[in-house]
This record gives sequence, C-alpha cells and structure tokens, in this order.
Amino acid sequence: MFSKIPFSKLELGSYLLLTAGVVGDHLSTGIVLAKSNIRETNPIALGLMQNGLWLYADLILILGSILITYYVVRALKNPINKYLLLYPMLVGAIRLVVTFWNFSLLFV
Repeated sequence: MFSKIPFSKLELGSYLLLTAGVVGDHLSTGIVLAKSNIRETNPIALGLMQNGLWLYADLILILGSILITYYVVRALKNPINKYLLLYPMLVGAIRLVVTFWNFSLLFV
C-alpha cells in the first residue's frame, strides 16, 4: 500500500491529516458548543475545557505526535518504520470524523 507513494509525500500527508483533524475538531467543537442546547459529553474533553487546558492538550497532541514520529522514523533506519505514519493518519482521520459529527449537530 505505502510502497507506491514517495516517503516524503506520505509523511507530509500524514502530518497534515493529523493537523487538519485536530484543528477541525477543536474549531467545530467551539462552534457547536456556542449553541445553547448542546453540551460536551466527553468527560475528558469537558475536564480539559473547564480547566483551560483543552487548547494546550491539542497542541501537545499535534506537536508530540509529529516530533516523536519524525524522530523515530529517522533514528531507527528501518524500512518498516514508515508504517509508524499510520498513527498520525489514524488520529487525524478519527478527529476529522468527529469534526463532521460536530457540524452535523448544527442541523439537529
């Protein structure tokens, strides 16, 4: 699957998907929570929001995921390491699904 895509494009796409998903989820949640009849149901996100740590947690998620993946892929010169890029891709994809879910709540 990954063998036909140049590594640099795969890596960049992985990091961009992660960033787009986290930023999209963060922004869409803020927009949706502005409606008076919608509440946050995720207890972890709610706790972070109540303590003013939600933005910092998302920034740490993005930066930490990119830095750790970037370092491990380069430090351990093993061709199988490119599969580590599945982690930021998966997190980004899940957060994009949450983004679309949040926007669907605007029409309820």
